[in-house]
Amino acid sequence: MMASLIAAAFLAIGNVTNEVETASTTNSLSIIVRIAEIEVHPEHLEAYLDAAKTVGAESVSKEPGVVCIFPMQKKESPTSIRIVEIYRSEEAYKAHLATPHFRKYKEGTPHMIKSLELVPMRPLDAEHMNRIFRKEDI
Repeated sequence: MMASLIAAAFLAIGNVTNEVETASTTNSLSIIVRIAEIEVHPEHLEAYLDAAKTVGAESVSKEPGVVCIFPMQKKESPTSIRIVEIYRSEEAYKAHLATPHFRKYKEGTPHMIKSLELVPMRPLDAEHMNRIFRKEDI
């Protein structure tokens, strides 16, 4: 399932080409990129991992404005989760927050999460971002 999630994320990210190329020529990205840094209570780890994989896969497959929601787990610290999130615009992000699959995740996981920090990111190479995310072979 993780391999199919990764492939779906890369395919969806490839579709952001026009937005990134346009944005890079105007030096103002309309996309939103961030990393969610999450620490999960150990007793809820398996349930949280299932919820994170599900919301990521559903968001990418159902929402055109979601480029990537890619959950990852630290190898040395399995309760430390990082999720790379990329949205086409502020409007796409706001629409994502209102979807049933995100609401289910958001309402069903608070007791599982020890800490959460949402870290806004700025792509350093927006001009070539579309090439980076077109890679499908891992």
